Amino acid sequence: MYDGTPIPVSTSQVVRAARFSGFVQQGRTVGASYLIGEPATELLTVSVGIDPWRLFSTTSGWFMPGPDDGLGAWDPQGANWWTHAEHPAHVDLIEADGTVVHDGTLGLRMFGGVSRMHPQKSFSLSGRKTYGNKRIDYPLFGDDGPDDFRFLVVRNGGSDWGRSFIRDALLTSLLVDPSWDMDLQAARPVHVYLNGTYWGLYHLREKINPRYLADHHKGVKKDSLSLLEHQQTLKHGSIRAYRQLQVFITTQDLRDPATFARLGELMDIDNFQRLQIAQTYFDNRDAGGNIRYWRPDGPGQRFRWLLYDVDQGFGLHRREGWTINTLAFNTDPAGPSWPNPPWSTLFQRRLLTNPDYRRTFVNRTLDYLHSDFSPEAVAELTEIMIDGVTDEMPRHLARWEQSPKQWQYHLEQLRRFGQLRPTYLREHLRDYFRAGADRTVSLQARRGGYVVLNDNLQVGSDGLNGAYFANFPLSLHAVAEPGYRFAGWDGTDLEGSDITLDLARDRAYHLIARFEAVQHPLADQVIINELCPRSKAGGDWVELHNRSSGPVKLTGWYLTDDSRRRYTFPPTSLPAGGYLVVCEKEDKFRQTYPLAPDFLTGLPFGLNKSGDRIGLYAGDGSYVNALSYRLDDQADSSFTYALALPGLDNVQPEHWVVESGPGTPGTANPTHLQTALVPRQTYWTRISIGVAVLLVVGLAKTLHQRPRPEGM
Repeated sequence: MYDGTPIPVSTSQVVRAARFSGFVQQGRTVGASYLIGEPATELLTVSVGIDPWRLFSTTSGWFMPGPDDGLGAWDPQGANWWTHAEHPAHVDLIEADGTVVHDGTLGLRMFGGVSRMHPQKSFSLSGRKTYGNKRIDYPLFGDDGPDDFRFLVVRNGGSDWGRSFIRDALLTSLLVDPSWDMDLQAARPVHVYLNGTYWGLYHLREKINPRYLADHHKGVKKDSLSLLEHQQTLKHGSIRAYRQLQVFITTQDLRDPATFARLGELMDIDNFQRLQIAQTYFDNRDAGGNIRYWRPDGPGQRFRWLLYDVDQGFGLHRREGWTINTLAFNTDPAGPSWPNPPWSTLFQRRLLTNPDYRRTFVNRTLDYLHSDFSPEAVAELTEIMIDGVTDEMPRHLARWEQSPKQWQYHLEQLRRFGQLRPTYLREHLRDYFRAGADRTVSLQARRGGYVVLNDNLQVGSDGLNGAYFANFPLSLHAVAEPGYRFAGWDGTDLEGSDITLDLARDRAYHLIARFEAVQHPLADQVIINELCPRSKAGGDWVELHNRSSGPVKLTGWYLTDDSRRRYTFPPTSLPAGGYLVVCEKEDKFRQTYPLAPDFLTGLPFGLNKSGDRIGLYAGDGSYVNALSYRLDDQADSSFTYALALPGLDNVQPEHWVVESGPGTPGTANPTHLQTALVPRQTYWTRISIGVAVLLVVGLAKTLHQRPRPEGM
């Protein structure tokens, strides 16, 4: 029985405690990590405290082979580490500055495939209500990622264990451009302690499951979707819709445009194609074994594919892997049972019978060879990823008795693959598709818009220079930014914002898309008057004010923010002198502002409390009003950003005031706000007077010093 005597802790360990009545535990287990004398690190620390027998018992420990390792007959499924069971563990997540961002009990499970046989095991962590920690409330992968997590993977590198250790994280990180539209697992290097013992370098990853899909897709519910893998292994939901898709793609003539369009209603063809582009570029030799796909339940939903576990790419097992013709490998109709059996290549083979699919596959691959997969872009990201683990690697390698030379060799493999792969892949495309000679293409957009190339990349003022194939025309779509309209092309006689650029002629192609500014007749008459970028209770909202002399129909007008997301107004009229609020969620807003007049809901973007740009545009894209703001760090309590007087120019930051409290949505801003302008106006008035005096004095001195004509 514990008597309250302090427990001495002199070495790194996790101390856990619980209260018992007899042999029955009362309440939950609590704990804390004590890391004593450990080297400093720039990485997140994952400290796990778990019953030692659960992992290291020679007969039943999950990290041990157990009495039947199955290795004699190469049936490793008999080893203990193949268990699917879960065991509670205390987990502390500690940032490099010592901040504990999570502490509490999570469920620990073994994770991975053949990589479970490595001495350094992967495992997953699960938040559950029964443990008192339903989730980890912290943006582990930065502000652009989710704010909380139920499931995480602590991954040992998979097939890349004992090699570069960063392959999977590096390759998936190459696909972050929005054009990929790919579901990717975020990655972050961490180091791990088990019961106070250093366990080496890992990568923290999101775990792919229904919760992950619901978190990353608005409107998707985790209990209302189907998730499958491999040929048709069901993980969640129903297999019926996928079998129907298999029958359709196997039996229908996909060369027919109408049939191909029908297929696009069953599966996201662009998503699948980009997955194939990535796997082909990576030369991922396990692409046929790691296939996952999912579909939300309900009519009109389509299957999408997930990219994961690509650590057998970038020359893992091949000294000159960049030379491999992965395109031929991934379209072989008679591949072996592993890694490319016929069922795993069926969809790509059938889709490539369609001429439009062939053209977009080739052109989009070249798009990425000029951008995300260019030697320069890949080299830059590779060095960033290497720098992120370099300080930790000597300790990690010593812990697992691995060779620093082997690590350096595989880093050099990554570097060489990134530099040399585009040249070889380009020739593979040319040969496979009989694509013809190279054509030099340069593309640029002037201020006010961008060009969508091959329904894929957005090309702006920085432009794109590359080489495409003579036998595959390019599709170009000029898109005007809000406040602008398309004004024409330089470098071609083709007209219209959508053109197809034929590359048959042997010449260089240089195209520029031009745009011109356009204002609505009511520009700066319907204005943004107040906004709330911080309110846990009522949510974010934007208020408009009509200071024109007549009512204004807002139907089809839209609000947009820096992310380019839009809120389009339904049939709505704003009377002269009236105010109108657009908020995120009706229930929260109505509860917080029960006296607010009529308002609109469904704002698809939140407002950044430190700075943002909100624009108001008419249905034709013409400019009406815009507000850019940058605020000092504000407290977490609610505040609004309001125009001090309705007649002021709302584009000028000095005319706005930060107001604590809930604000006045739907009504005029409080009159006391104008007093905040007095000090500013007084200041600028004094400055103006001072400048005027200086000018007068300077003029007098100039006249006094000017040489006088003779005789005067």
